[in-house]
Amino acid sequence: MEKITLDLFTKFSFLSDLQRFNKNLLFVESKCDMEHNNYYQYLHTYNLENKEDKVLFHSKRTPFFALKDRVLVVKNDEDNPYVHTHFYTLDSTTGDLQDAFTLPLSVSTIVDFNDEYYLVSAGVNRHKADYHLWSDEQKEQDLQAMKANEDYVVFDEYPFFFNGAGIINGNREMLFKVHKTNYEITALTTPTMDVETFDFNDTHVVFTAVDFETFKGKWPHVYQVNFLTGEIEEIYDQTTQVARAFYYQDKIIVMATFAKEYGAMETNKFYELKNNELHLVLDCDYSFYNSVGSDCRYGKVKNYLKVDEKVYFISSYESRSVVLEYTGDAIEHVVSFEGSVDDMQVIDDEIYVIGLQDQNLQEVLSTKDGIVPLTHMNTALEGKYVAKPERVVLDKETPIVGWVLKPYNYDPNKVYPAILDIHGGPKTAYGEVYYHEMQYWASLGYFVMFCNPRGSDGRGNAFADLRQKFGTIDYEDIMDFVDEVCNRYPIDANKLGVTGGSYGGYMTNWIVTHTDRFKAAASQRSISNWITEVCASDYGIDFPIEQEYDDIYNCHDGLWEMSPLKYANNAVTPTLFIQAIEDYRCPICEPIQLYTVLKCRGVDTKLVAFKEENHDLSRTGKPLHRIKRLTEITEWIGKYIQ
Repeated sequence: MEKITLDLFTKFSFLSDLQRFNKNLLFVESKCDMEHNNYYQYLHTYNLENKEDKVLFHSKRTPFFALKDRVLVVKNDEDNPYVHTHFYTLDSTTGDLQDAFTLPLSVSTIVDFNDEYYLVSAGVNRHKADYHLWSDEQKEQDLQAMKANEDYVVFDEYPFFFNGAGIINGNREMLFKVHKTNYEITALTTPTMDVETFDFNDTHVVFTAVDFETFKGKWPHVYQVNFLTGEIEEIYDQTTQVARAFYYQDKIIVMATFAKEYGAMETNKFYELKNNELHLVLDCDYSFYNSVGSDCRYGKVKNYLKVDEKVYFISSYESRSVVLEYTGDAIEHVVSFEGSVDDMQVIDDEIYVIGLQDQNLQEVLSTKDGIVPLTHMNTALEGKYVAKPERVVLDKETPIVGWVLKPYNYDPNKVYPAILDIHGGPKTAYGEVYYHEMQYWASLGYFVMFCNPRGSDGRGNAFADLRQKFGTIDYEDIMDFVDEVCNRYPIDANKLGVTGGSYGGYMTNWIVTHTDRFKAAASQRSISNWITEVCASDYGIDFPIEQEYDDIYNCHDGLWEMSPLKYANNAVTPTLFIQAIEDYRCPICEPIQLYTVLKCRGVDTKLVAFKEENHDLSRTGKPLHRIKRLTEITEWIGKYIQ
């Protein structure tokens, strides 16, 4: 079998945005465009009756919306400098595009409310929320004013930037109704409301939003707007962490947590909202999102789906992600296999998913009679050495689950170097899915080990609880796991490397400031100082809230105790820092602080910073940047442990 090469991911197809139209599944295939160092997208239709998969068209970006009677594709007019979204109607048989209409909005979502109106969600700036009503002269004046001030950025709100979105100062997500014939636009929400989720019935829209002018708190309220009259009513205004509100069997169901048992990271429960009060209808211990990690995804996906009054969620369960159905008084597992469900759709009560299974790359899968691939798009791994993850369970009071990948041409009589890879989050999880960087290292002759320490997702609130414990029980679990793996496998304990990103970068920083056991480290998009992280990142003030400090504005002593920078004088491990300059989740000031200490103390260190990249460099960064990142990490670790 051939080895996995570093750049093999450039041959992969990344699938996303699974939608339905009649008896067809629509989805987007993204592929690396090496000539332009970017990605190219193809819109596919899969006919469930004749089993035909067909490409309808391709472009740099392929946003589309499958409505009741037509599919709308967005292709904006590059000659139009004003804010707008230009829609074309797609012929789902031929792929032909016919000019439809243009809205003077930056549309995020468009759905059929009824036969007469669309319901639209769009991003606006609150200072010009009535832009859609402006004359061409007003728009031109605004455009010229923006050009005159393009060298300046003014912050007068918090948050003012967000990872992947850039500067968001003044930005809000608003709801509008749009007439299907004359395209008249009517705002349904106010300019200060930032809408987070919404659902609708025959007459009303229920939505969650934070209404603010200068400071956006963590606690959305629930509102309802009469679609016909535009009358808005605030129907829940208590300090509760609300994740979503939706209609279910003539009830308003709210997913929320009061954060009384496990803090603000506590999983959501289901409540019925009646008379401005929440009444518990279902307690549960699930996170309603897919947290199973992989570096082989790209594109828009969803964790919530409502079809024909049935409600579905993607959730992480142990080391897999599953599809759950909410039935009013219970949560039922309706799709579950060892792997990852990345997106989902339902047609005639049959569930289809985009998924990763059995170390294969993404395909569209049918789940009716077992897990059956409908597409066969990813063939790049054929004939390649793909190591099968071997499960390792630590027998301790709280069992810890992890995995090991054996090196290429493994010989049990030889001794090998090993790399420990630590996931982000911390409330995410590793699973038995293909992870390119790890498989590449296995092909190079390394053992690769990875685990889900306490703080990870998939095993409920108590397991995930790391309030004011960062660097304690999680560090203990990771080091115990390393001990166990080194005892079970022929690994040279003097040739260990460690790497990780985000929380994994934090833990890498923590490890190099608390032990000299690893001979090389690669810390990616990391945190070194929780005080500056709280003050300078888009995550910011949420962290001390989630940690449940008595006084979130006077908690610097506790934050400093959990900061690797406090212990930086202990570090002797050669450490590489990988950072994206436009990472607003873990800003560049974080690695710079620890890098500076190590460099001044004579520890071998290096910082590689990527322009025009954000926190998702390893997953959605430009292809050449992803190649450079993995090259730097591999060469750095190999320099010390090969």
